[in-house]
Amino acid sequence: MSRADGPPPGKLDDRGREELAEAERWLRKDPRERRWIIRGVVVALAMHAGVLFARMPDWGPDPKRVEPPAEQAMQVQFLKPRPPRPPPKTEKPKPKPEAKKIPRPDPTPTEPEPVVEPEPPPVIEAPPQPPAPPPQPTGPVRVSPGQGPGLVKRVEPQYPPLLQSSRIEGAVVLDAVIRKDGSVGDIKVLQSSNALFERAAVDAIKQWRYTPSPYDVILTVRVNFALK
Repeated sequence: MSRADGPPPGKLDDRGREELAEAERWLRKDPRERRWIIRGVVVALAMHAGVLFARMPDWGPDPKRVEPPAEQAMQVQFLKPRPPRPPPKTEKPKPKPEAKKIPRPDPTPTEPEPVVEPEPPPVIEAPPQPPAPPPQPTGPVRVSPGQGPGLVKRVEPQYPPLLQSSRIEGAVVLDAVIRKDGSVGDIKVLQSSNALFERAAVDAIKQWRYTPSPYDVILTVRVNFALK
């Protein structure tokens, strides 16, 4: 490298000489101002010397190149979160045992203590009994036609020959007692148009048979005698 053009160190250029001469003239005028002028000249010379030194590139040590710091690889490792701690177990307070009451002794032992009677046993109520069945009828019960026992055997009455030849018709109404076994018991005539019709109706009804029943019944029967 070549040095820059300029005056050699220790020598002033024309401008410096002019300034120095101007300073000397100022020093001659006022001795008080000499001090300030000398100080200003020294400062100016120091500044010029610094400028000249900065313009010389070969003066002074060579600049060193500073390398930037190398980047360091950074590894980031994520830690697994810790499981939450279980809540502390809270123990339930134990119930305090109840203090048993101790009977106090009787302060008057001369008096007899009252006798505590035992409690009566509980009364156990008997379960309700089912209602008793209704009493069975002792005598025959009257029933209407169609509600009593059913007719099993029927014998038609004989038409009296005298009344048949005379072309006479009639009817007989009677009450018949039907026993439990279905046979016919007592018969009572309620209404009859002729005695001959009455005898023929009673003889025929005594031969009738009915279905058995739990008790005797009275059944009203009407027998009609009509010519064909």
